[in-house]
Amino acid sequence: MNSTSRIHFFSYKSAFLFFSFILVFNLIFNPLMNAVGIDKRLSLYLDNIFAISAGLTLVLIFVEGKFKNKKQALILFLSLLVASALICYPIVYA
Repeated sequence: MNSTSRIHFFSYKSAFLFFSFILVFNLIFNPLMNAVGIDKRLSLYLDNIFAISAGLTLVLIFVEGKFKNKKQALILFLSLLVASALICYPIVYA
């Protein structure tokens, strides 16, 4: 019986690109938001939810080639935005 798993597995290259994207995004936009006058925790929270959502969406679309449809990519980005917002909130503000 051949059944495929619904869990997405990533290559090492994808994981490296994803974490590098998050690191570079944080290094660029966190000081920029702090310079504008946004609170450190809020800038870290906003920075990470957008970095995680955009990074994982870009890796899944361009590196892994999982999604070909723009509607699927938009739904993925928005759902990752909501999920990362819910998960990052207790981490940043705990």
